Amino acid sequence: MDWEEKLLIQSSIKTFAIVTPTYLPDLKRCELLAESLDRTSPDVPHYLIVDRRDYTAFKHLEGRKRHLIESEALLGRWIWRMPGRKGLWFSLKAPPVRGWIIQQILKIAAVEVVSERTLIFCDSDTAFLRNFHREDLLVDGKIGLLDVDFAGHHEWTVTARHLLGLPRDYRPGSRNHVGNMICWNSEVIRAMQQRIEASTGVNWMVALARTVSFSEYMIYGVFVSEVLGYDSTDHAPSSVPLVKPSWHLPLSNDSAIEEFFANVDPRTVAVMIHSKTGIDPAKYRKHLASWWSKCT
Repeated sequence: MDWEEKLLIQSSIKTFAIVTPTYLPDLKRCELLAESLDRTSPDVPHYLIVDRRDYTAFKHLEGRKRHLIESEALLGRWIWRMPGRKGLWFSLKAPPVRGWIIQQILKIAAVEVVSERTLIFCDSDTAFLRNFHREDLLVDGKIGLLDVDFAGHHEWTVTARHLLGLPRDYRPGSRNHVGNMICWNSEVIRAMQQRIEASTGVNWMVALARTVSFSEYMIYGVFVSEVLGYDSTDHAPSSVPLVKPSWHLPLSNDSAIEEFFANVDPRTVAVMIHSKTGIDPAKYRKHLASWWSKCT
């Protein structure tokens, strides 16, 4: 069966799920994310990926549509976490790997346990405002893939092209695929894994573990746009603001937070108030609750 036939079969599958890699310091925010989904879109499957040592702390979030997945189960036995909270992982096949790199590997590996066709990646500091449907993801009938002007981190484009076996250069006009709510299709993820292995000559996880800095979203975006082409996939370039982020916004007082929640694009389904802002989730939960009360 060739790629076009596989795509035709897969594109008829309409299932989707939210996927969230998380860890203990983000527990409060993850609890709010879980509550927001339960209140707005209780039928949407949600997968939480947590390290084995944090599993018990997140256990109470499991439910009818929410599943806990251990990081170690996805990664396998070729790598293991080093003691302590520094977030380093050790392997005989790669230098010590930072937790940020592991988190990106876990997103790509999630396809092994998520049965739904479309994986929607949301971090713990995301919270949903309203009912969320598959139609919110679509652009011209296809799953939207963030594809906007690129303002920085051009090295991620260079690295992505290298891992995919493309010329290792940065081309003016390259696009950005990094955002707060990113949608991938499972058949494309598997094809991307195979492409990385064919290009590097090693298991795709090992190849990424050996890479000091990269963006999983850029690898996927470059794979879709430059290797497969949008016409050959169930993806369309998208600039839809599915999430309103708090980046560079001074949410230092109640009035600023109130204004943040008052001005939301009608296409937006969630907000992201980054954990680095230091704002306690309890401080803005009432604004979320106001949105939830409008859900039917």
